[in-house]
Amino acid sequence: MQQPVSLKIITLNTWKCDGNYALRMRITAEQLKHLKPDIVACQECFYSVEGNADTLKFLAGELNMKYYFLPGREKKRLFEGKWIESLSGLGILSTYPIVSVRQFALPSIPEDNDRKVQQAVICLPNGENITITNTHLTHLQEPAGFRKIQAEALGRFVTADKTYRYRLVCGDFNATLESAEIATFFKITAAIDTYEAGAGAAPKYSLAEAFGDNKMIGVDHIFALPLPGTDLYPKFINSSVVLNRPDEATGLYPSDHFGICTTMVLS
Repeated sequence: MQQPVSLKIITLNTWKCDGNYALRMRITAEQLKHLKPDIVACQECFYSVEGNADTLKFLAGELNMKYYFLPGREKKRLFEGKWIESLSGLGILSTYPIVSVRQFALPSIPEDNDRKVQQAVICLPNGENITITNTHLTHLQEPAGFRKIQAEALGRFVTADKTYRYRLVCGDFNATLESAEIATFFKITAAIDTYEAGAGAAPKYSLAEAFGDNKMIGVDHIFALPLPGTDLYPKFINSSVVLNRPDEATGLYPSDHFGICTTMVLS
């Protein structure tokens, strides 16, 4: 009898080069090693054009994982006391082979352009393929309703291809589950929140700064689409907020966002 496949997935906004970048990256890597994820969807992956910093490559090396980096949002950023040309892209880390990738650009405005969606097809140990879609919607509140437009575009993208049974959507949505943006995305995709499906403790929270003010706000999510042609979903267990403990030696958190984690169980 074929044994069930257990797949641990984490989504994390890695906070570009802000804070003590080098130390934060080491803390992030150590905490991820302890969690032993199979797949990590990362946003705000910092990349220095000068070649002296690469968030995703560093984490991939530390965790011995394969990776797919999608560059984006090129601009000058202050890094180690110097303004440098840099990127803040999307990244997917995987223990298992990444067999194909694709991308598309989200609707954008001049004030906040170059927002993208990346998608990787990953081959699991049981021979099944899974699509992991990763994105980061705008943080701007104006123009009103623009993030909803991005959510609609994302929903159309992830529902267009029904090749694979298992389809997860991860990222920083800059929106809570109660928002109009997420409601729109759910209406288009019939997706579920894997944190709730996996019995994650309430409330779900992922903003470190808000947490410091005793506010529990969750804008980072892992959603699952139904199996094509059905109203059935994969099974999820052990959902939790992760990377939400400061480093004992320094008091630093890995990022200004906490991670969201869930485990998918496939028969």
